[in-house]
Amino acid sequence: MVSRIKDIEVEEAFPLYATIFFSFLGYALTITLYVPMLLDEQFLIFSVTTPAQTKLTVSGLLLAMYPLGQFLGSPIIGSLSERYGRKKVLLISLTLCTLGYLGIYLGVKLCWLGLLFFSSFFTGLCESNMAIAQSALAEKTNNIATRTKLIGYGYSVSSLGYIVGPMLSSITLDYAVPFLLTALIIPFLIVWVAVKFDEQNNKVRPQNKVAIFASLNAFKDIFSRSIFYKIYLINFCIFFAVQGLYRVVPLYVVDTWDPSLKALSWLIAFVSFICFSANLFLLKPLARCFNSKQLLTVLLISGGILVIMLTLPANFSVIWLMYGLAAIPTVMALPTCTVLLTQHIEHGKGQSQILGNNQALLVLAEASSAALGGVLAAVLVSLPIISMGVILIIAGFWAYKYRIPTI
Repeated sequence: MVSRIKDIEVEEAFPLYATIFFSFLGYALTITLYVPMLLDEQFLIFSVTTPAQTKLTVSGLLLAMYPLGQFLGSPIIGSLSERYGRKKVLLISLTLCTLGYLGIYLGVKLCWLGLLFFSSFFTGLCESNMAIAQSALAEKTNNIATRTKLIGYGYSVSSLGYIVGPMLSSITLDYAVPFLLTALIIPFLIVWVAVKFDEQNNKVRPQNKVAIFASLNAFKDIFSRSIFYKIYLINFCIFFAVQGLYRVVPLYVVDTWDPSLKALSWLIAFVSFICFSANLFLLKPLARCFNSKQLLTVLLISGGILVIMLTLPANFSVIWLMYGLAAIPTVMALPTCTVLLTQHIEHGKGQSQILGNNQALLVLAEASSAALGGVLAAVLVSLPIISMGVILIIAGFWAYKYRIPTI
C-alpha cells in the first residue's frame, strides 16, 4: 500500500518535473547557441566591420539575460503563487514562456539583437516557475524519505535539461529552430499541468504581499549577519567561478577552433553528462572519505588547476578530455559548499533564510559571471578561463583556513 501511494505521488509529480526540465533546457539552449551564433560571420546580426572583441562582450551580456530574469523573477512568482494559487500562476507563466521562446526565435530569424536581449530576459523571468514546481514537490507528501526522493528526482531532471538542450541543437543544426520547437512543445505541457497538477495542499493566502524586491532583500540580510560574511563570500566565489566556467568555455572554444555547431553542441552535452555522473556516482563515496571542509578544499584547488590547464591544448579533440576532467571536481564543489554551510547552522535558527540567501548568490553569480566573462574575453579570449581557475584556487585555500562559526 505504501509503495502504491509513493507511485501515485511520483506520477502526479511528472508535470512538475517537466516544468523544471524545460527551465534548464531553455538555459542550456542559450549557452549552446548564443556564442557560435553571434561569432558566426554569416549571421548578419552585426555589421561586417564589427570587431571580434565587441561580439565577445555582447555574447557574455546576452548570456546573462536569462539567469538575470530568473534571479529577479523567482521571489515574485513564488509570492504570486502564494497569493493566487500555484496552479494558476504556473499555467500563466508557462503561457508567457511560450511567447518568450517565440520572441527568441523571431530575434534570431530577424537578426534583431534588441528582441533577443528582451526575450531572453523575459523568458528567464517566466521560467522562474521552477520555484513553484520545487515547492509543490516538497508538499506532495509528509513522509521525509518520499519527499527526499521526489526532490532528488528534480535535481536529476535539471541535469537532463543541460544534456538534452545541446543534443537538440546538434540535431537541428540551426540557431533558431530549437527555440521554436520548445515554444511548440510547451502548450502540451500547459495542458498536462492543467489536467494532472493537484494543488490541494497549497493554501492560498490573498493577504500576502507580492515580494517584488525579495532577491535584493536577501542581500540586505546577508550584510546584516556579520559572522557569515566570509562563508557567503567563499560560496559566491565558488558559484561565480563554476557557473562562469560553463559559459566562458564556449567563447574560448569557438574563438580558438571555430568548431561546427554540431561539434560544439556535442561537447557541451558530453560535459553535462560528466557533471551529471560525477554528482550521482562520485560525490557520495568521496563524502565518506573526507569531511565537507577537506573535500571542498581538495575539489576547489584541484579543479582550479585543471581549469587553468584548459588553455593549454592546441587541438580541439584534446579539449574534450581536459574539459571533462575539469568539470568533475568543479561541479561537485557546488553541493559540497552548500552542505558545509548547513553543517554550521543549528537547526531552526534561520536555516531557511540563510539557504535562501545562498541560492540568491548562486543565481546572481550565474548572471554576473557570464557578463564579466564576455568583457574579459574581449581583452584576451583565454583570460576568463584563467580568472575562473584562479578564483577557485583562492576559494580553496580560503575555505581551508576559515573556521565557520555556528549560530
